[in-house]
Amino acid sequence: MSTLRFGAFEADLDTGELRKRGLKIRLPDQVFQVLALLLERPGEVVSRSDLQNRLWPRDTFVDFEHGLNKAVNRLRDALSDSAGNPRFVETVAKRGYRLIVPVTGREPAGSKAAFTARLRLAVLPFENLSADPEQEFFSDGLTEEMISELGRLNPRRLGVIARTSAMLYKHSNKRIDEIGRELDVDYILEGSVRRVEMQLRITAQLIQVRDQTHLWAESYSRELADVFHVQHEVARRVASSLAFELLPGPDAGAIPPDAHEAYLRGRFFWNKGGDGNARTAIECFQKAIEHYPEYGLAYSAMADAYGTLAWFSALPPRKAGEKARAAAARALELDDRLAEAHCSMAVVRFWFDWNWSEAEEEFQRSITLKPDYAVAHNWYAAYLNVMGRFAEAATEQKIGEEWDPLSLVIAMNRADPYYFSRRYDLAIENLRRVLNREPNFYPAQYNLGRACALSGRHEEAMEAFRAAVRLSGVRQANVGLAYGLALAGKVREARLLQAELEEYARNEYVSPPPMAWIAIGLGDLEGALEKLRQGYEEGSPQMIYLKSDPIYDPLRERPEFAELMRRMNF
Repeated sequence: MSTLRFGAFEADLDTGELRKRGLKIRLPDQVFQVLALLLERPGEVVSRSDLQNRLWPRDTFVDFEHGLNKAVNRLRDALSDSAGNPRFVETVAKRGYRLIVPVTGREPAGSKAAFTARLRLAVLPFENLSADPEQEFFSDGLTEEMISELGRLNPRRLGVIARTSAMLYKHSNKRIDEIGRELDVDYILEGSVRRVEMQLRITAQLIQVRDQTHLWAESYSRELADVFHVQHEVARRVASSLAFELLPGPDAGAIPPDAHEAYLRGRFFWNKGGDGNARTAIECFQKAIEHYPEYGLAYSAMADAYGTLAWFSALPPRKAGEKARAAAARALELDDRLAEAHCSMAVVRFWFDWNWSEAEEEFQRSITLKPDYAVAHNWYAAYLNVMGRFAEAATEQKIGEEWDPLSLVIAMNRADPYYFSRRYDLAIENLRRVLNREPNFYPAQYNLGRACALSGRHEEAMEAFRAAVRLSGVRQANVGLAYGLALAGKVREARLLQAELEEYARNEYVSPPPMAWIAIGLGDLEGALEKLRQGYEEGSPQMIYLKSDPIYDPLRERPEFAELMRRMNF
């Protein structure tokens, strides 16, 4: 293919066309040639002499310096970029220019823009060899941190599979070649850790999947405080084996062992899921920060945990948003190159601030810093669905799945562009595939209920909603069931559930926007609008779906709904 994608832009090297979100941007040929040469060598310095040779042959008489400066300025204008604060094209003093965003897409072999193939690596869960099973959090945390460390090696040439997919192989008896095929990776890093009080023994080995050759193996016996140095040393050995240059990372060695252990415990509980575990994780992250106030990753993780509490109605959104915003801001203040922190701030801008332009900038910045960060691609796809940019959302979803291929959440969200674009049959088909893999995955059951209800498949909808209520054990899941019952004409049952939820909401927080669904299903549009006004006043993150969710289609002709949309900056 000749089309290369960077940020929100696509460049077709064959036709010389540049597009942004599908809209063509006119560029003079010489300006496009500047862009094409930068795209051929992303992340590398393209010298002024290289540009001169491409744009102006030796027998052409022209003021080269003036012409090149003018062409680069025109390109920056087209990209809404600036020399002082570049997001795309960086000036390298006295040398040339560099494209500083990741480029996706491949050229045919032998073409002028062919790229070196990007290698793929998976870190299998480090085995806990300690006598104490309570140390499982440490081996899991070491796995996650090795994934992050290796992800910094050379993002343009090496991608690392996300934790969600890697952890599914914990205690697995599968062979390396089987795992390699399932994850579609070239290399696998596996190891073990034994911890006795303040002493560590870590082993690691790098295996080439193709022939299961062991490229190297090493053991490290160190003090607990040296764990970061071991991680960095393992990453350097991987870099050496794969002939990469290790990019400089943060000075992790400055983090005290107590802070590091608290952070790993927090990640352990966070990865378990649920609002109770999110609260425990926050306590752990707070302890980590008490031990080390400059722990940027701990602040970023805390921001994500507070956001989750708001999403599941476990904490009022204004309070959760305030805490998430402060934590994300502090993480960025400590380290502006932390991809996780930019993603955390993007979610704050998206869910709580309804600042759509800044949310997109933060998502793109996160992806630029860490192109294989599946979480950022997944949330950026959610943002694009909300904005009604369904084709772009599907592309981001696909990239996220490439780096986290076994994630049920990402696989489930593949249905979202279909659902939001009213292509319910395709959404249902995708959700059923996910449930064939894991029938007890209640979020997919819930989403299946919505898609079936809106497509008129009422019995299937109620079956899916009832499964979601049973599997989740969450009272609020009855909102979907009440909505499905109302659309199916079972008004009495729907009203009974509605009354039960209203009574429950007297003592526990229930997000108003989903309650509006029940009113819509019952034909009570005034009641639905009142719930949405309440959701706006409370700052509910679930208000973000007003623009694109088909559930709200019956309200779109109402001026009150249009006013809510305006107030939310849509």
